[in-house]
Amino acid sequence: MPIPVICPCGTGSPYEMCCGMYHNNPGTAPTAETLMRSRYSAFAIGDFNYIAATQKLKDEPNQNGEDIQESNEHTKWIKLEINATEDGLEKDKTGVVAFSAHFKEGKHIGRLSERSIFKKEKGKWFYISGEHDIQKNTTLINSEAMKIGRNDPCLCGSGKKFKKCCAVA
Repeated sequence: MPIPVICPCGTGSPYEMCCGMYHNNPGTAPTAETLMRSRYSAFAIGDFNYIAATQKLKDEPNQNGEDIQESNEHTKWIKLEINATEDGLEKDKTGVVAFSAHFKEGKHIGRLSERSIFKKEKGKWFYISGEHDIQKNTTLINSEAMKIGRNDPCLCGSGKKFKKCCAVA
């Protein structure tokens, strides 16, 4: 997938000045929320090796980028919403980030809601686990921030117009 102009994580910042910095230097995200946003962006652009490098899963300690890619090959990530954070700042050792991530699979739109747990080891944040719920056939555009015109840039950060990207059924 091409590198987006605007970062998919929802900050509105240019990709290279936002999550692109962390994708080029895994282990440098300063907070749990920053790591969460950069992981979402990695899913959105298909950087599955970054996902593998920034997690330490107890249930699947040997999961690699190819494994992650296989389970996400039909998913297009559209929008991230951070709902809440607990701890996870630069001086903390643990953190929790609750988020909702909107996705598209074929003609179906859905939302993944998760409460992610992060841990800092040797100065680097890692995703440890999460409790999630998946809702299918959810409304994609349901807030003022999501209301865009057909010719506006797509919210997923692809750099394409909305009508040529996520609006295509």
